[in-house]
Amino acid sequence: MAAHPPASPRPAGYQPTRLETDDDIHAALQAKRAALAARLAAAAPASPAAPEPASEPAPPETPHFRPTQRPALALLIVLDDGRDDGEIIRIRSERFIIGRTDGDLRIGHDTLMSARHADLSRPGGDGGPLWVLTDLDSTNGTFVRVGTALLKTGHEFILGRSRYRFDGGQSGDPAPHPGAAAGATRTWHPERELAAVPSLTELSPTGDGPRVPLTKGEYWIGRDARACAIVPRGDPYVCPRHARLYRDDKQRWHIANYHSVNGVWLRIDKMPLDRGCQFLLGEQRFTFRIP
Repeated sequence: MAAHPPASPRPAGYQPTRLETDDDIHAALQAKRAALAARLAAAAPASPAAPEPASEPAPPETPHFRPTQRPALALLIVLDDGRDDGEIIRIRSERFIIGRTDGDLRIGHDTLMSARHADLSRPGGDGGPLWVLTDLDSTNGTFVRVGTALLKTGHEFILGRSRYRFDGGQSGDPAPHPGAAAGATRTWHPERELAAVPSLTELSPTGDGPRVPLTKGEYWIGRDARACAIVPRGDPYVCPRHARLYRDDKQRWHIANYHSVNGVWLRIDKMPLDRGCQFLLGEQRFTFRIP
């Protein structure tokens, strides 16, 4: 995979990518269930409510003990297939490597995972991130589950089992043909004209698939062709309206998860972790928690 372009300076507080933690995902699902329960209750016939007994304020609870002289214990959860829980591994070392045949955790049955795929490391020092997730030049990439993300040329993301690459397009006029006289008519090249427009390309194990030029300011991606302009082909793990792709007032493109069941996953080279996250290596999903 080509290296991502260097990041430009950002104003204080700018967060181009917002990771979805395990708590964020559970809170969103609970909010949807609560909204459904409220609609059902509103439709039910009203009955006289019994008076609630007066309650006294609860005394403050004593907090659980936490260490103050050593780093907090990190938890890695190897998620069971189709579930949001699984095997819990407590990370006490400064670096933890995950791979198919090498590392601290080996998942030999996942052939899409590289021998040494990714690592979790604790850089230490004041003011830095608590942990960092780093891809170890894997073949198929390391992906983190995001709520929103700013897209740059070459960024890849996954919805369900469908994979896409974003291209920001070429800015300015294309360079003239060598030897062409000044002011000469420029030859029309369809490929060059298309390359000047931002686009989204569906990826497959055999290469690039359909390419969608992004000529509007907003696109919905999902299984419902009536509501979405971009419909992944034959993917039951994509929700009817799964994600929103949109351009902001500075002409930057973003991808945002739309309360989907299976999330939006962005390919990264290195990602600082201060709140924990979910990430994907091959077809294995993980939850990383920082107490």
